[in-house]
Amino acid sequence: MRTVQAVFAAMLVVILAINLVAIGLSIAFSITFLRVKFYDEVFQKTQFYGQIRQWLFNRVNTELPNGHEALPYLEKAMTEDWLRDEVLFLGGHLFRFLKGKSDQLPVIPLYKLFDRLDDYMSQAQLENRDKMINYWFGPIPERVRFQDILSVEFFWVIRQFVRVFKWLSWGTVAIFLALAGILVAVVKGIKQSLIWIGASMASAGGVMLELSLATKWMLLSNGMIPQWASSLALLKFPSHAIELLLRTFVEHFLLRINLIALLLLLAGAVLITFCNFDRELTVIK
Repeated sequence: MRTVQAVFAAMLVVILAINLVAIGLSIAFSITFLRVKFYDEVFQKTQFYGQIRQWLFNRVNTELPNGHEALPYLEKAMTEDWLRDEVLFLGGHLFRFLKGKSDQLPVIPLYKLFDRLDDYMSQAQLENRDKMINYWFGPIPERVRFQDILSVEFFWVIRQFVRVFKWLSWGTVAIFLALAGILVAVVKGIKQSLIWIGASMASAGGVMLELSLATKWMLLSNGMIPQWASSLALLKFPSHAIELLLRTFVEHFLLRINLIALLLLLAGAVLITFCNFDRELTVIK
């Protein structure tokens, strides 16, 4: 009977470890790719705001007939800090939609940039402000909808994915609690159950570290990032900037995975050590 009990408990520990890996990965994903602050952190690290700014200047200069005349004013109005604030504002609205908190996709308010140009125009230009804006930027509208850039279905698919991911994340937590309860019932002892749970946590931490190392080798050391960057280099955006951005995204995501893995290892070791130490004290008494 004890043999069957031990085998069943060992199987539960393995399942618990797999479940904890799923929980750890979902937490890592939630605190990175589902938060605007994570993108801001990576953009600042890679100086991506400056890259976007220069790319926009180049497009205005090369694609608008009179864009080169607007550049001296545009360079003063569109500062890197202002661009960052606007990107964060739009990102916040976009994530509200993706998380189901809003049903409206954000609109890019280009009129804000046009209004900022007023501060750098001469008095004569201000008197003909609308004509100057139209002369410089021509067909560019004052507001650009996200669905004018990408298909509406694209954003709704991502929204549905986020919704399913959220439910699956809570589902893994519920499964963990159920399995832990079954383990307590099988082992018939809280302390012994905590030792088994500690073992599953330590195992999950080890597996997550191995997954992190494997992912790092596959993506960062195997030439996959440069290939992706080349395929994503659209509209004359520098491929080296995209490569650095993708590489930094992967590195920061793996850093979160490693931190969660170390926390699991530490928590598992503490549970095992504490329960064994407490049991030894009881035996000595």
